[in-house]
Amino acid sequence: MAKDRFLAQGVTHTKRQRGAHGQKDQKNQKNQRSQKSRMRSHGSDGSESDGVGDISDLEHQYEDASDAVSSADEFLETPAEKRLRLAKDYIGRVQASTQMTGGIDAEQIDRDLIAERLTLDANERSGRWSRQIARNFAYTIDEPQITRVLRFGHALPPTCVALTPDARFVYSGGKDGALVKWDRVEGTKLHVFRGLKKKRPDHNVGHCDEILAVAVSSDGRFVASGGRDRRIHVWSVPEDRHLGVFHQHKDAVTGLAFRRNTNHLYSCSLDRMVKLWNIDELGYMDTLFGHQDGAVAIDALQREQAVTVGCRDKTVRLWKIADDAQLVFRAGAATDQHRITKALGSAPEIQSELNPRVVSSLNGHETTLRTLAGADAEFSEDCVDCVTMIDEETFVSGGDSGALCLWSVQKKKPVFIHHLSHGVVSTGSNDAPPRACWISAVAAVPFTDLFFSASSDGCIRMWQMRAGKTPGFDLVNVIAVNGFVNALSVRELVPEDP
Repeated sequence: MAKDRFLAQGVTHTKRQRGAHGQKDQKNQKNQRSQKSRMRSHGSDGSESDGVGDISDLEHQYEDASDAVSSADEFLETPAEKRLRLAKDYIGRVQASTQMTGGIDAEQIDRDLIAERLTLDANERSGRWSRQIARNFAYTIDEPQITRVLRFGHALPPTCVALTPDARFVYSGGKDGALVKWDRVEGTKLHVFRGLKKKRPDHNVGHCDEILAVAVSSDGRFVASGGRDRRIHVWSVPEDRHLGVFHQHKDAVTGLAFRRNTNHLYSCSLDRMVKLWNIDELGYMDTLFGHQDGAVAIDALQREQAVTVGCRDKTVRLWKIADDAQLVFRAGAATDQHRITKALGSAPEIQSELNPRVVSSLNGHETTLRTLAGADAEFSEDCVDCVTMIDEETFVSGGDSGALCLWSVQKKKPVFIHHLSHGVVSTGSNDAPPRACWISAVAAVPFTDLFFSASSDGCIRMWQMRAGKTPGFDLVNVIAVNGFVNALSVRELVPEDP
């Protein structure tokens, strides 16, 4: 009974509280209505008005009503209608940005500009090359006027080179273990990170053996160098000081590449491993396995992926880091009689408007192919030495057979091969066949149709990617250089505003 009485009192007390709260709510509502009526009868300055309200109140009410209608329309809009509306808005913005005035048939010109702009945007988002700049370099090049030789920096031959994103500074590494910083415009030496001996106690501050790879981050803050001492050193570009060192590789570090717009560093080594580093935190991230022989070159662009080549396992591998997967492409294409004959039949016609150096090179290449076709010569690719990415889905590799191979992620074999790209050299014996000039370096201007290749034939060749559905590339120009080219680094200079 005591429990029932307690429950009854609790219920009764709760009902009374609700009643009291209800009365208070009714009083509050009456007070609010009275205040609103008084506000209608008086203006903002306390004077009496006609109860209509001022213009700002009307505008505010109109904006609230329009927002409500637009939000209701968006709520009732289907996904297909939303995509159509966004596409129309985007085309309108593009049309406004590419609009021309005062021209004949301006409507057709606007349509062409809009179509071109849409195609460029779609290609950039998909990671395919879109800009065609190679034809701008088809003129005759005056090497003494544009060539600047950087001398007296290394005691032994240089092995690698890298440009900063603005192409203001050049970093070179050599067999003397020194990393040299140059001013590209003035052609002067700015700083030398000297190589150290193994027995010195501070050998962690510099390389103690040959430097084989160097790379600069896309923001121009860091430069990384790797060498035969199995170490990767990180340096500050603005301050010219040592920041850190990585010891995780078990053999010579042969390739370095920064991912664009990040400070993530990719490295490859003769220990057959590819490693990932975070330079902002100077920390190790991950290791990728797959090569059956030492990886000797690496390249990367914007996506979280990298492409590497294995020296004698004759593979090109595309590492999809986010998916923890890799695509294996089989290299090792041989230049035999069948391929030489096919190359002669498919060679493009030599155009008269080409500059004399390109015409001479094309004629010499055709003569070499015809001579080898009658001599029963064959060149096999036993080693793949270099690789560069044209875009996220296309890359070019070179090796000791002298052939440049064009690859696509859609096929496991090369989609195009240019045999004996840098010609052949005589072995000095009448019995021995000539030897191909093996491709020692390749570099590309990313997302354009231009890339470069180099060898021991005393020239750097410029190639243009073929537009359209037929894959391939053609020679655009030839730059004469002295000696053996060990490395290439290319940057696209943005013209300064006047």
